[in-house]
Amino acid sequence: MTIEPIFDFVITGLPDLFRPLLGRQAHGIGGVHDPIYANDRTYGCEVSFRDVFSLWCISLSFTFTIPQAYRVVRRNTVEGISVFAQLQSLSGSMLWVVYGIVAETYLVVTANVMTIVGFGTVVIAQVRHRAVSWRRAVGVLTAAVVIAVVSGAVSQDVLGLIAVGVGATGILPQVIRAARTTHLVGVSVATFAMVIVMSVSWGIYGLMIDDLFIATPNIVIVPSACFIMLRALQSHHRYGKTTVATAVPAR
Repeated sequence: MTIEPIFDFVITGLPDLFRPLLGRQAHGIGGVHDPIYANDRTYGCEVSFRDVFSLWCISLSFTFTIPQAYRVVRRNTVEGISVFAQLQSLSGSMLWVVYGIVAETYLVVTANVMTIVGFGTVVIAQVRHRAVSWRRAVGVLTAAVVIAVVSGAVSQDVLGLIAVGVGATGILPQVIRAARTTHLVGVSVATFAMVIVMSVSWGIYGLMIDDLFIATPNIVIVPSACFIMLRALQSHHRYGKTTVATAVPAR
C-alpha cells in the first residue's frame, strides 16, 4: 500500500472540503506566487501553506473545550472554575462569531461556534450547581449579542477592538481564581495545555493574514494559560479525585 493517495488527500482534498469555511483569505489565487499567502502556480500547487495551517487552527478550536466540558460532566463539579471567566469567554466567542461574519472570515466563525458549545456546557453546569443564576447568565450573554450586533453595524474595526478586549481578558478571572486557591479540581489541565498550543497557532495565523485583531489577544492568553495549567496540575496532584473543597460552589 502506498501513501501517495493519503498524502494527496491531506494536501489538496482536505483543504478543498473546508475551503468555504476559510473565507476570503483562502481564495487568494492569483499572480503573487507566495507559498504562504497565496496559491503558488509556479510549482503547480493548488493549496497554500496558510490554508493547511488554518485547518490546524480550526481543529484545535473545535476540540480545546471538550476536555473541560467532559471533566465538569464526568466529575459533576465546577470547583475552581471561575464563573466570570466562563461568561466572559462565552461572550467573547459570540463577539468573534459576529466579527467573522462581518469580516467574511468563516474560519473564525466556525471555530467560535464550537467554543460556544464547550463554554456553554460549563456555564450550564455552573447554573445547575448554583454558582451563578440563570438570570445573570442570560443577561450577560444577551448583552454580548446586542453589543456585537450594534458594534458590527457601526464598524468592523470597532467590533474587532471589542472582541479583542473581551477575548484577550476573558482568561484573567480564571488566573485570579487559580492564584487565590489551591483547589482547582474542576479545571481541566488538558484544556489549558490545548489553549497554549491553540493560542500560539492563532497568533501565527493572525500574522499570516495581517489581522492583528486575531493575533493580538494571544499575547495575554498564552502566559495566562500556562499559569492556570501549572496551578491545576498542583491541585490535581494534591487532592487527587476529590471533587468538593467547600460547601459553597467556586466562583
